Amino acid sequence: MLSEFTAIPGRSLAFWRMVGAMLVLVLMGAGAFFYVEHHGHAVTGMNNQIVWGLPHVFAISLLVMASGALNMGSMSTVFAVKQFEQFGRFSAFLSIALLVGGLAVLMLDLGRPDNMLLPMVYMNFRSMFTWNVFLYTGFMTLCLLYLWTMFEYKQYKKLVGTAAFGWRLVLTTGTGSIFGVIQGREVFGSAITAPTFVAISLTSGTAIGILLLVHTYRRTGRQLDDKLIFGMRNALIFFLALVAYLLIVEKFTRFYDPSSYAVESWILNGPWAWLYWLGVWGVGVLIPLVLMFNREIGNSVGGVLVASGFVVAGAFCFVAHTLLAGQSYPFDLFPGYVTSSAFQDGVAGSYVPTLSELFLGLGGVGISGLIFLLGIRFFRMLPEKAVAPAGWELPWTP
Repeated sequence: MLSEFTAIPGRSLAFWRMVGAMLVLVLMGAGAFFYVEHHGHAVTGMNNQIVWGLPHVFAISLLVMASGALNMGSMSTVFAVKQFEQFGRFSAFLSIALLVGGLAVLMLDLGRPDNMLLPMVYMNFRSMFTWNVFLYTGFMTLCLLYLWTMFEYKQYKKLVGTAAFGWRLVLTTGTGSIFGVIQGREVFGSAITAPTFVAISLTSGTAIGILLLVHTYRRTGRQLDDKLIFGMRNALIFFLALVAYLLIVEKFTRFYDPSSYAVESWILNGPWAWLYWLGVWGVGVLIPLVLMFNREIGNSVGGVLVASGFVVAGAFCFVAHTLLAGQSYPFDLFPGYVTSSAFQDGVAGSYVPTLSELFLGLGGVGISGLIFLLGIRFFRMLPEKAVAPAGWELPWTP
């Protein structure tokens, strides 16, 4: 049963408090940007070796989640899972909100936003940054068209939705390939990095969608069938299993190559090992799986929400580990040769983020949150009642 789509009333004090909180984050981000723009990146924790810091972690995390947030729309449009059709508008709009927030941080972290014009004016098609100019704008355009077809031109919904699904896979592959194709830093340069980013987008996008969907329905007093959340829980379990599989395969293939022993041992036992074991594996994979496979916790909406929160935090840890550990490993400027210098020979990079970097990253979260809140307030994004189709049952439960 599909009820009428409506906007939320948005007249409560709680709603405007959330809008105010997002505005505060946006102002904090704006203040951090002007501070860094005026004084230069020397006031951040970044240095000659760690050139992508905490703001990039926020930006790439939001971009990865933006791709995965389209899951609910894709499941209904591409894979004909009709029970999630009622969340298609919500899914596409959430992708747009997260994408805008991530791109805002990415541009502001350049120090001078006009530097963003450089990859547009001087096209270097051997660089993933040039390709990402087309990938991000293309995905934004397709999401807007997808949303438009769901509002006005439903006869084109399947065509545009399928195109958006394909583009999002290419987009996340391009984001992962920023690191996967880099040969100058030994931690990067892996063919499995790009598909791992795709899998992380599937988990984190589904998780953020579950969190926002449930809280929106609860806070507005609307009816949401628990079976729909449990259906997304099942998908989340399989996506997490895919992440675990790819992480294991990457380590197996890297350790199979004797030339990678040193760098992989450093990742697993070095200064950033805590983030890999506790953040990526613990918070991002194992804890959510344990929670969702527990009969009591996994079969309650509250338990699924807690697991989803861990998944989102784990995605953030994965991006942080990829960026920071990847840049911290000591340079091998001339592989196969013995070289020496007086500057950072064999020294692992150190990085301590500053408040300005944290505020800039949170500003992107605030932009995404503000767009999302105003979108569901002024546009008909969700049905009054989200009910599972008659006779539909979950194929399995933990």
